[in-house]
Amino acid sequence: MGRSQELSEFQRGTVIGCHLSSRSSREISSLLNIPQSTVSSIITKWKRLGTTATQPRSGRPRKITKRGKWMLKHILRRGSQLSAESIATDLQTSCGLQISSRTVRRELHEMGFYGCAAAPKPYITNRNAKHRMRWCKAHRHWTLEQWKRVLWSGESCFSVWQCDGQVWVWRLPGEQYLSDCIVPSVKYGGGGVMVWGCFSGVGLGPLLPVNETLNSSAYQNILDNFMLPTLWEQFGDSPFLLQHDCTPVHKSRSIKTWMNEFGVDELDWPAQSPDLNPIEYLWDELERRLRARPSRPTSVSDLTNALLEEWSEIPINTLLNLAESLPRRIEAVIAAKGGPTSY
Repeated sequence: MGRSQELSEFQRGTVIGCHLSSRSSREISSLLNIPQSTVSSIITKWKRLGTTATQPRSGRPRKITKRGKWMLKHILRRGSQLSAESIATDLQTSCGLQISSRTVRRELHEMGFYGCAAAPKPYITNRNAKHRMRWCKAHRHWTLEQWKRVLWSGESCFSVWQCDGQVWVWRLPGEQYLSDCIVPSVKYGGGGVMVWGCFSGVGLGPLLPVNETLNSSAYQNILDNFMLPTLWEQFGDSPFLLQHDCTPVHKSRSIKTWMNEFGVDELDWPAQSPDLNPIEYLWDELERRLRARPSRPTSVSDLTNALLEEWSEIPINTLLNLAESLPRRIEAVIAAKGGPTSY
């Protein structure tokens, strides 16, 4: 609702006249159809200043009214990635406000919005969010011993050079992982070296450079020669579960047949859930270790060797901590109602 029009000098004088006739504020309000709070304010001001005239106001009047602020917030919620210049143009088009981008920024800051880099998170559909919620509730009460018997596996790509293509958004504190404030990430962007790796709460598995197209045949070769030996070494005849995500090659008919033949039980997995998969932390840890080296690898060969070296240095305590993180990850997804989390 817009700001009400200021009363005229005649109307304010009429209020004082009624007051001097011993009428109450309620009676004056009803008689003149003026809010009682306004009547009381006029009388108080008259008693204090001896006049009902409008007093000079200090400072420059604001360009954005309450309605303008409402429109500003409405525009922002339609597109948090709009620049201040675009928002100023939109305000001019929608409600005729002639304001600068600087004014837009100042008003946004006063409303609590600040420009922040968008968090790269996978886009999660409503259907996948519901699946994530069901999965988390089904596994909410698993024990640490159960989580330690999951072999976590996956692939990741590392580039010789990293590019920081940040997207900036306007958001309030605490809105970092809302769907409007993230930029969807794309797997395996930029090329480089693809690797496959695995680990459990018991120990670290191998890291394997993948030098060919990862189709069903290539993936089955990895399972035969690297995954199975790791399972035997870490679990022996004890029960275990293999976790891999929902990429098509992992779910192909030939891979399912292979799983059945070798008696490998899979952990049911919700799509678009890297925040639930602790191996994603190991990929980030590898990247951090690469950045901490005295010099960044300058060739694919150097990068491969550096990855293998850093992988072998990951301590067992890190793996155990990751297994222990599953209950926290699950609670975070439930709190986000299946949406993105900080993991």
